[in-house]
Amino acid sequence: MHPLSESASFILDRMEPDRRYEPQELRAFLPDIGAERLSEIVHELWINRQVERVGNSGWRRHRSAPPHLAHPERRESQPVKPEDLFDYATFADFFK
Repeated sequence: MHPLSESASFILDRMEPDRRYEPQELRAFLPDIGAERLSEIVHELWINRQVERVGNSGWRRHRSAPPHLAHPERRESQPVKPEDLFDYATFADFFK
């Protein structure tokens, strides 16, 4: 990931985690920027996995793990036998 621009870092520092922000709320953090520049900043945050889309125009601060990293909650899988998946006793007459 690339380092964030000064504007992107400024907005990210002011966003609360897991709160939805509409464009006008994000623009309030930097009132002198235009809508196009705000779009570029939010795109930069999205590319760097710092925000995610919420609805049609909203954004939420939610850091995502890069896809190539292992998920920290991953558990080891256990092999499953077919007889564990199907209750043969219930359908005993069917298999005669």
